[in-house]
Amino acid sequence: LMMAGSALAAVQVEFKNVKGQWVDPIGGSAITYSNNNSDDAQVRWGTSTGYGKSGYNFIGSDFSASLNQDIDSSGAVNIGEFQHVNFPISSGGAISAVGLRFTTDVWADGSFLGTKTFEYNFSHNETTNQSNPCANGQANGGGVNVNGCADQVTMNFNSNSQVFLIGGKQYTLNLDGFLVDGSPSGGFWTKEQAVNSAFIRGKIDLYSVASGVPEPATWAMMIIGFGGVGTMVRSARRRQMLAA
Repeated sequence: LMMAGSALAAVQVEFKNVKGQWVDPIGGSAITYSNNNSDDAQVRWGTSTGYGKSGYNFIGSDFSASLNQDIDSSGAVNIGEFQHVNFPISSGGAISAVGLRFTTDVWADGSFLGTKTFEYNFSHNETTNQSNPCANGQANGGGVNVNGCADQVTMNFNSNSQVFLIGGKQYTLNLDGFLVDGSPSGGFWTKEQAVNSAFIRGKIDLYSVASGVPEPATWAMMIIGFGGVGTMVRSARRRQMLAA
C-alpha cells in the first residue's frame, strides 16, 4: 500500500536582473534593434507612412513567484511589460513572427540557481486597416478599431528554453498569456496609431509540461506500461488458443 506523503513547502523563486533580446524575425523589411540584451529591448520594422515604424518593446523588471511543489506549478505573475508600437507602414513591411530571449538570474529561497535564458515566440497578424468588419469580428471605426483595424499579437513557449532544478525536478518559466487592462487574455489586439501596452504573464511549470515533452522518468514508466499491456494481450491470446 502507498502512503500519502505530507504536503511540501512552497518555494519562493525570484527572477532578478531581467533582460530581453529580440531575435529571429520572420518576414518584414528594414528591421532594426535598439537596446537588445537590456531591460528595454526594442525592435522596429517597415517603412513609415508618416507616423513612424512599427515594432515591439519589452520592458523587464525583477519579479517573484511561489512554486507549489505539490502541484509542480506556481500562480501566474507579471514577467515584463510588452508594448506594440502600432503605426501604419507600407504594404509588405510587417513581420509575421519574432522571438524574445528572456535572460534572468534565478534564485530559490535565497539560493542562486544560475543565469537562465527562456525563449518565447511572438506571432504577428498585420491586418488590413480598411476591412469592415475587421479581423477581430468588430466594426471598423470603433473601439480598438477606431483608427482602422487592430492588429493581433499572440505568443507561445519555445522548447529551447533552459531549466532550473528544485528538489531534483526540472522547472522552467512558462507563459500564461497577456494581462490587458487588468484582464487575462490569450491574444492581444492592438490599436492603430498608438503604443499599446500589456503585461506578459508567466508561471513556473515542469519543463515537461511547458514543452509537451515527457521527462525521462515518465518515458520509462510509459515503456513499462506498454510492456505490461503487451504481456496482458499475449496472455489473453494464449487463453483463447487453449480454450479453442
